[in-house]
Amino acid sequence: MIRVKVKRDGNNNPVSVEIRGHALFAPRGADIVCAAVSVLAQTIVYAMEDLLGLDPPLKIKKGFFRVSRPAQLDPAKKEGFFLLFETMLVGLREIAGSYPKYISLQEAEALNSSGNDTQDDKIM
Repeated sequence: MIRVKVKRDGNNNPVSVEIRGHALFAPRGADIVCAAVSVLAQTIVYAMEDLLGLDPPLKIKKGFFRVSRPAQLDPAKKEGFFLLFETMLVGLREIAGSYPKYISLQEAEALNSSGNDTQDDKIM
């Protein structure tokens, strides 16, 4: 199962998304759920880089993806960053709704606007 964990700041803005695991919907190379999640997540990061000129903290390895809000986010680019981030989350929710046995989403609310400390997780 793919597990998606979203952390938000005190203003309900996303500060990070972490994606772990494999869907196991189909054999490797034919798994449309894994492919959909991978393409969506990576495309949003490319858009952050290409369209907004941002370099968000990113870690990608086999079965793992994490992107976070840059520590210094230019106020002029903030709206675009959060719009792209929320677009990714809309797509992930839709995939999870269509394939609930293969992907789960959780959100953790942060206690402050920096997103450092979180309260209990809640399943979406």
